[in-house]
Order: sequence, then structure tokens, then C-alpha cells
Amino acid sequence: MIYTKTGEYAIRAILFLARQPEEKLVMSAEIAKSEEIPTHYLAKILQRMAKFGYVESFKGRGGGFKISDLAKNSSILEIVERIEGPVITLKCVTGLKECSDEYPCPLHEEWTELRNRIYNLISSKTVQEVADEYTATLQRKIV
Repeated sequence: MIYTKTGEYAIRAILFLARQPEEKLVMSAEIAKSEEIPTHYLAKILQRMAKFGYVESFKGRGGGFKISDLAKNSSILEIVERIEGPVITLKCVTGLKECSDEYPCPLHEEWTELRNRIYNLISSKTVQEVADEYTATLQRKIV
């Protein structure tokens, strides 16, 4: 995919939280097990997401994490870029130093089109919309 492991795990964790009942608090170990994410790695990602306001963290007995309204209304792109920086590189897909609209590499036009489509795809829907569509897909599978 186009993400680092950190970005991929952040998306999987936030979508897991988005599919939970509104007030349910979820322990990081439950997320890690369900999404097959290393526990310690996930803990660091959740800390970062809490720092940026994407998850709410509750300590103590009965504590855990839940998704924030900010995250529900953010796009996948917004969250990943906040957690790990720019996702879609503007660099030449072939690695050439000199590649621009004026001096394109052989793949420049196709890469520009594909890059724009990916960018539009991951920025066009909110996390909650993606989670809801995923839930609907799972429910159709069960029936």
C-alpha cells in the first residue's frame, strides 16, 4: 500500500474504534488482538492519536480508548498525515532527479493521474463513513 506500517496500523485502529458503540471504551490490547497489531507499537500510535485529539484516553479500572468526534469527521488522509507526515510523495515514481511537467519522465503523466486519484480517494470520505461502509460490507457477508 502507500502507507508505512505506522500509517496502516493507525488506520486499522481508528476504523476499529469507529465501529464500536458510541460510549464503549476499548483497551489497546483488544484493538491489537482484533487488528493483529503488535501491542507496544499500537500503544505508541494510540498515544500519538490522543495527542492530536483523534482518540480519547481514559486511565484506570474500566478505562480504555474511544474515537473522538474530530477523528470521526476527519478523512483517512488527514489522520495519517498528522501521524506520519505526507502520504503521497510528489517525487518522480521512477526516481529521476529531473522530472516535471516541462521535462517529464516516461511515467510522469500516468503517475500524476494515479497519484491524484489516490489522494482524492483517501481524502473524500470521513473515517465514520468508511467504518460504516465496512460494517455494511461485513453484514452482507454474514447474510
